[in-house]
Amino acid sequence: MTTTQASRLEQEVLQRMRDWKTSFAAKDVDAMMSFYADGDAFSAFDLMPPIEFRGGDMWRAGWVAFFAAFQGPLSLEFSGMEVHASDELAVARVFVRLVGVLNGQDTDMWVRTTNCFRRIDGRWLMFHDHVSVPLDFATGRSLTHLTPEKPFGE
Repeated sequence: MTTTQASRLEQEVLQRMRDWKTSFAAKDVDAMMSFYADGDAFSAFDLMPPIEFRGGDMWRAGWVAFFAAFQGPLSLEFSGMEVHASDELAVARVFVRLVGVLNGQDTDMWVRTTNCFRRIDGRWLMFHDHVSVPLDFATGRSLTHLTPEKPFGE
C-alpha cells in the first residue's frame, strides 16, 4: 500500500468519525447504529455497565438509556485524533469532550476513545468501541476532571 492510499483510507475513516459525531449531537440512535457492524460482529467496552456490550441490540439499548439520562443538547469535541488504516482494518484514537446536563447536573468531561473499523461491503464500520477515563488506584475514583493537556502525573 502506498502512502497516498493509506492517507486516502485514513481520510475516509476520519470522515466516518465526523459523521458519527453529528449523529451523536442530534441524539439520533438510528443514524448512530449505521456506523456499527451488525449483530454479534460488534462489541464495546464503555464507561457504563455492563463490563462488555456484545451485539447491536444491546448497544442500541445502551445508547437509548444514555440519551434519556441527558436533558437538552449534547456536544462533543474531538482532540488529538489519530487514524491508522490499511485495506480492510482501521483504528481511530481520540480524546472526546462531552458537555451536557446529566440527570440535572452539568457535565463537562474528557474521555479516551479507541474505535476499531473493518471495511464491510465497501463501508467502514466500527466493530469495537472502547471508551475509558483514567483511574486513581489509591482511591478507586475515576479522574474525569483531567484534560488532554493535563496528564495524570501533574
